[in-house]
Amino acid sequence: MERRGGAPSRRSARTSRLLALAALLWVVAPGAAWGQLPDLADLSAQYMPGVALEDPRPARAQVTSYEVSANVPISLGEKTFLIPGAAYHVEAVSYADALPGFDPLRAFHSVDIPVLFVQLLPRDWSLSLRVAPGLAGDFEGFDGGLARVSALGLVTHTLSERLVLGGGALASFSFGTFLPLPAAYVDWTPTPYLRFEAFLPGFATAKLLFSDRVEIGLRADVAGNAYAVRDARVAGAWPCAAQPADDPATEQDERSARPDQCVDHIAYSVATAGVTLGVRAAGTVWLTAQAGHSLFRRFEPMNADDDGIPGGGQSIPDVLFFRAGATWRIPRS
Repeated sequence: MERRGGAPSRRSARTSRLLALAALLWVVAPGAAWGQLPDLADLSAQYMPGVALEDPRPARAQVTSYEVSANVPISLGEKTFLIPGAAYHVEAVSYADALPGFDPLRAFHSVDIPVLFVQLLPRDWSLSLRVAPGLAGDFEGFDGGLARVSALGLVTHTLSERLVLGGGALASFSFGTFLPLPAAYVDWTPTPYLRFEAFLPGFATAKLLFSDRVEIGLRADVAGNAYAVRDARVAGAWPCAAQPADDPATEQDERSARPDQCVDHIAYSVATAGVTLGVRAAGTVWLTAQAGHSLFRRFEPMNADDDGIPGGGQSIPDVLFFRAGATWRIPRS
């Protein structure tokens, strides 16, 4: 059973963290010269209705996500910029119909402190380098296992006023695992009223533009994260900790801990697609909304060796979702 569950679960956890990395770093994908800087501030919330879990039945879980980020562009020269920032994300989980004895984990947090360096190069080339140390977990306790770091290197070339292409690589290190991944960027505006943009593997959009005041389009994106679990209800219970007495009703001997079955962190990944609407409220502040359907949702409990807990991973039923936000964009110059 361990041979069947460990390797696929580990690959799934790596995929979840790569999706999280792509979601975190897509904002630095350079477009035209003004677009090479991330937004000054961004605030968003996403709601997904409750669904029945595979285990434990008949419990139902509902997830609401909140995210806020801010960046401070600093000009180091006419063509050189340094942009430190901060980002906070939380997955708030509520439960219904839970059985007695079920200990729900209700919130998972991540905090990142990114620093972006942008250099505009001759002949319409540009270079973006970003490093983002951070923490991710339930924040019930703090140790070195919560620490993580991600990085991005991206080179872009403005072929014309309508087309920008770019490529590079992104990587992350967390829970003892180093994960590299190639990255590609395209920004194509065939007409003043239509724009296609994609940062792979993070997102892809197609938008209709109306007088720089309204944007309507389609968007597909992937996201995810890996969160350390330090809740005392988990760390103090079997299999993480040996118990004073064995339960004769179970096959396992609870008097001996099983570190290979102890949940150290949880990997969560989700893919969504839907219709988006953006309205410029004032200046460069935009209000946005998106409604659509999830295409994939899964979580994997992992042990301290970053191996999957046998039989612990499960897919979560896909549902409709709604996302709303406000973004303060850098003015075009």
